[in-house]
Amino acid sequence: MSTGKTSQIQPIRQKPFTWETKNEYEEVTLRSQTYVHFHYRHNFDERDYELYDPRYTRIRSSDWEAFRDPKRFWYTPYTRDRKNLAIEVENAFKNAEELGVVEKLPAQWAEALREIYTPLRHIEYGENVQMQHVIRYALGSAIEQCATYQAYDKTGRAQWITLWAMNMQEHHGNFLDTSKEILMTEPAYQPLRSYVEEMLVTDDWAEVIVAQNLTLDLLLGSLMYKHLTNEAMQHGDYHLSLLNLTINKQMKWQSDWAFALFKLFTNDKPEGRWDYLNKLGYDEWPGDYRWGRTISDPRAMPDVIEDNAEVIQEWVNKWYPKAYKAVLALAPLFEKHNLNINVEETLKQIEVEEIIPLYKKAGIPFASVVSI
Repeated sequence: MSTGKTSQIQPIRQKPFTWETKNEYEEVTLRSQTYVHFHYRHNFDERDYELYDPRYTRIRSSDWEAFRDPKRFWYTPYTRDRKNLAIEVENAFKNAEELGVVEKLPAQWAEALREIYTPLRHIEYGENVQMQHVIRYALGSAIEQCATYQAYDKTGRAQWITLWAMNMQEHHGNFLDTSKEILMTEPAYQPLRSYVEEMLVTDDWAEVIVAQNLTLDLLLGSLMYKHLTNEAMQHGDYHLSLLNLTINKQMKWQSDWAFALFKLFTNDKPEGRWDYLNKLGYDEWPGDYRWGRTISDPRAMPDVIEDNAEVIQEWVNKWYPKAYKAVLALAPLFEKHNLNINVEETLKQIEVEEIIPLYKKAGIPFASVVSI
């Protein structure tokens, strides 16, 4: 029998924002970024934009504070979680040393890892650098927060792989110097290096997230941190296997938050680039030394009407084939060392079993490139 009362349970994004605390995550996250009333203007960009300006990306939003991290990470739970992961890696390395795992590894397997796996420390660091670009220009404090933690993760992974390489070279020759040489000169690694370099000069912060989380990290991450783990186990390499197991926990979250973000963007239908500011009550803002008196009011500029879904699709079509080709180019290294991994077939499997379901769940159209 109906009581006539309306349910108070609503999706969190549909609830109007108030200063009442909904949960600890929202309390310390939402609206910590300013949108108007800036204290200064930067002087290192030729564009006359505000510090946080909607024109830094082609994506538009009716509410830049609507996004929520699926894990609801803020500083304390994030650092607590990552501390636990760091302890996992430290214990794994310590146990591997006590068991003599590294020194017992076959020389052929060690040589394969030297050329295939060790250069990843440079790739991870390169992605970290450009994720800092996202941190600087992204709108929405919850978005910036996820980008910050991802940059930390990538720095940490570069350090973990470096520490792993240092453990390896105690028994199997130089790893660290060789990894840089492979990155700079090995033909199989040049498409991947080129991909990261192109990403480093990509200006649109939302496009950078597509180039990392929605494309390269899905392909390269699954190949190196999942499928290579199975090969490592066959060689008794628990040293690498346990490291990869921990890395995968980071990768899962990075995929989750990025697809949640772009699902939100895909479904968002803002009226214009300044829609959110207008909703905050600045549609009648008279302007100050930044807005309307010394410089022209940026809201008066013609707004380019682009559908978010079309922009996202354009970026996926641009970056995914490049990422696929870059990872596929590593195949000769796997063949050179007789690894039991067919890179081409493995990438097809990754696309069908992992990538396509993620795009489908987010409602983002996806075109397969397995025939390239």
